[in-house]
Amino acid sequence: MYIPLFLIPSIFLRRYFLSRYLRTDQNRTAETEQARDLVDTFQLEWDASYPGMHFKCVPSVTRLVRMGEYIARAVDETLAEFDLNRGEAEVLFALVRNPHIDITPKIIQTRILVSSGGLTRRLDRLEEKGLISRLPDPNDRRGTVLKPTKDGIVLALRAHKAHTEKEARLVATLSENEKKTLEKLLKKLILSQEDAISPGGLQ
Repeated sequence: MYIPLFLIPSIFLRRYFLSRYLRTDQNRTAETEQARDLVDTFQLEWDASYPGMHFKCVPSVTRLVRMGEYIARAVDETLAEFDLNRGEAEVLFALVRNPHIDITPKIIQTRILVSSGGLTRRLDRLEEKGLISRLPDPNDRRGTVLKPTKDGIVLALRAHKAHTEKEARLVATLSENEKKTLEKLLKKLILSQEDAISPGGLQ
């Protein structure tokens, strides 16, 4: 196959940078596999202290729990900048991203894991801060419809932007392919537990 001479340098440059990228990604993966984290230490300690018991940690679950703690801490720090906690933000975000739906407390409960008493406390705090309003439900004389106020919408959009930026930084160490693989695996795990934990919950 004939390749024009002026294209040869660019072809070799692309191959060079691609090979450099692949080597860097492979090196990063190898370093991660060789590194030890606390989960590895936990298993070594169980094996050393009770060698006959054959305790076997499930590293993926243990690491999910531990990473969940790191994520929760980071999320709490971000939301605190907007005078919100995670529970309040969950409710406010749900209302702001569904402006054309009459959302009742019962609907909110299908979207987040919270008791009716816990939800009432969240709604009280959000209303006291002037971020939501409780309006009469046209379909239920005893019920209420939840709506974000203008201030609530403005705050929610600012908080959510900061929240997603923090999320991006938390997974910045992963390559794009690793992120996609992780997303698929986590989605598969969540779907396998969804009905048991939140039966009838909206998706």
